[in-house]
Amino acid sequence: MSFFKSIVVLTSYFTTAFLSLALAQHLGLQYRNFYKLENRSLVGNVTDTKKVKDYFECPFLCLERGPSACLSFNVGKTTYNGYYTCELSNSERYLDPHRMQQRASYDYYGMTTESLFSLLPCTSSPCKYGGTCIHGPRSGEFSCQCGVEITILPFIDDTCNVAIGVYRLNFNDARRLCEILGATQATYHQLQAAWEAGLQKCALGWLADGTARYPMRTASPGCGNYIGIVGSSAPINKNTKYNAWCYKE
Repeated sequence: MSFFKSIVVLTSYFTTAFLSLALAQHLGLQYRNFYKLENRSLVGNVTDTKKVKDYFECPFLCLERGPSACLSFNVGKTTYNGYYTCELSNSERYLDPHRMQQRASYDYYGMTTESLFSLLPCTSSPCKYGGTCIHGPRSGEFSCQCGVEITILPFIDDTCNVAIGVYRLNFNDARRLCEILGATQATYHQLQAAWEAGLQKCALGWLADGTARYPMRTASPGCGNYIGIVGSSAPINKNTKYNAWCYKE
């Protein structure tokens, strides 16, 4: 059984009101900040409609139901037989802006993007270079499933970013760097797959066949003005210093 302590603070700033809510449970605290849009409603995605005696019951119902059932809500501005109408929605204006409509008898309360991104981080598209965001088992947790293009290093972080640092390495040092990173030197075909998936980096890097190349998706005068995999087609002096292209499963 869960025990709840609730705090509601309502302040107004010109015509926009911000509602800050905190719900304390035996599992910890959950905070959400809501903004108010008068005479508007988010139509569709309504998970429940309740009649409430107190205007402030609606936000607490939203918190109690959790993010899977409630991210925003519409509240009727007038009472019917002493009750306000509270509509809970599992969507939010940021996610479905086309669902917003004028509705003179209702006000809309949506979550601020800061609260939305904190609660459901995948909504902020944190995974780069085509990575797929996967929500974690608990609120606020996520992981990135990185696509083929970001198996090309140097340096991939937890959000699929490719490092843009330029290394000055000979062929053997480049191979050792890849090994340190738990990877192998990339082949031409692996670099090409990354290029096809969207990778562009104007910096020569060693490949496993002893060539040095770089991927370009748009022509640039400072990068040879070519599109494709640019660089040497035959092995070159292995003491020459370039970047390192590595491949990691």
